[in-house]
Parts: sequence; C-alpha cells; structure tokens
Amino acid sequence: MVGAGAFNPAIIHPQWLAAKGLVPERAASAAMESGGDEQLIVSNQLSAFTADWLTVQVTQEQAVFTTVEEGRELDLRDVAMGVFDLLPETPVDAVGINAAWHVRAQSEADWHAFGDRFLPKDFWHQVFDGGDWRRREDGEAVGLRTMTVEVGRPEGSRRDGIVKMEVAPSTRIVPGIFASVNAHFQLTLPEKARGSAYDAARTLEEEWEEARAQELTMLSRLFEAR
Repeated sequence: MVGAGAFNPAIIHPQWLAAKGLVPERAASAAMESGGDEQLIVSNQLSAFTADWLTVQVTQEQAVFTTVEEGRELDLRDVAMGVFDLLPETPVDAVGINAAWHVRAQSEADWHAFGDRFLPKDFWHQVFDGGDWRRREDGEAVGLRTMTVEVGRPEGSRRDGIVKMEVAPSTRIVPGIFASVNAHFQLTLPEKARGSAYDAARTLEEEWEEARAQELTMLSRLFEAR
C-alpha cells in the first residue's frame, strides 16, 4: 500500500505503532533490535523498519506499507488505515493498492513464448532491421523486457484514478515472470480541496476488497493467455 502526500516520517516509529495498538509490542521490540539488512531508521527525512511481517518506509513525500506474507493483506490494510486515521489532517494526494507476483515458467521456451505473445514482433523487426543482433535458440532477436498497460476508471466511479499492470521477466525466479498491479486512487483533484489521510483511510476501507479481487482476476486472465 502506497500513499503519496506530505508526511512527517519521525512520527512513524515502531514504538508509536505499538502504543497505538497497530502492531504487537513484541513486533515493535523486534524492529528496535533489528540489525543487518533490516536496520531501524527513524529521522525527519526517513522512517524505515521491519516489524515482524510488516515493512514500513516513510519519506516526506511517500508512505509505503508492505508485506511478503500471504494471508496478511487485511492486516496490512488495517495498519495503514490505522496510521491514516490517527493523522487525519496529513495531506495525502493519492493512494495505491498494489500487489506483485513472481511466477515460475515451465521452461525457458515457455518463458520466451509468454513475452512473444504480448510483443508485436513484426513492428520491432523493422525497427532493428539491418543489425547483427544476438539471437535465441529459436532464431528470435527481439524480446519483451518490460510492458506497462493502464486503464482509467470510468465516470461515475466512487473515486478517480487508474489501474496499471506491468509485466516483465522475474529477477527472483529464472525462468520466471513478474507481474504487478497498481490500483491508483487520486484524492487531490483540480479545483478541489487537497486530499487527506482521513480520505486515504476511507479509500482503503471502501476500495480494498474490490481492488484485491480485481488484481486476482487480472492475474488469472494474464497467465491463462500463455
């Protein structure tokens, strides 16, 4: 979950989250004692720490709450909602309900075939015509690296915004496919009052389930297309 706005990172401290009942005391204590790659940083410019399953990174422009544990999606929403509700007047211009997946391809050939399906090769062959390019075993030189597609929310939606999907080779699983969905909700609009953390909390409360269901539907359709 990502919020874009004007934040005070120094407030978002593990002990503050525990005192407000948003994370268990033991999780806050573990964050305070973390070392190695999971160091605690809390300053006026940046707050960054991991408290058990929850990872938090807050700058003056952005607040990011993430988890890699399946089954923690609602817990993640509740922590972010709790923070926003406790700081209701904080300016928040937009909220993103985001998800990402890394899926193993059955083989390298299947991995290439997935990218080939979504890249219009005939057009790119003309662009790269005449070069002595390195080729794959199947003779193809052009391959998909990153593709981003977005759609705007229809008129009459509760909130303005877009849904963006990105597809790329996985950097974690080889051969594998990375796919992400960003359900973006714009809270600050022209000629209207600036959005707030209160607005962000209500957005998470009212949009979360539909956004998550949409993400899973899109992912299913994407991989059925292989």
